[in-house]
Amino acid sequence: MKIVGKKFEVDFGAKAVLDIESETSLTFYISEKDGVQVDESETVEIAITQIRSKVFMLTWKEKNGNTIVQLQDHKKQVVYMNWTWPNGNFVHAKGSIKPVN
Repeated sequence: MKIVGKKFEVDFGAKAVLDIESETSLTFYISEKDGVQVDESETVEIAITQIRSKVFMLTWKEKNGNTIVQLQDHKKQVVYMNWTWPNGNFVHAKGSIKPVN
């Protein structure tokens, strides 16, 4: 399975579309946070590591200082999000991931 060049919808409390543009670039489009509609997007530099068939780890740093580690299991359609805020708070979340046609 290839994820580069594809888009995925994720829902882990926040709802977003991830556009994996290349091996090193991803744009995320957030449409909802805490049940409130938002319109946020950012293009980030990423690293992708394939863990096994249909399982990928993506890492990136956002302009606000958040550092992200995301594990995508496309076989089970589960995404695990782990991030650190600039103030040091560490957050874990689990949600769903599915391809956008």
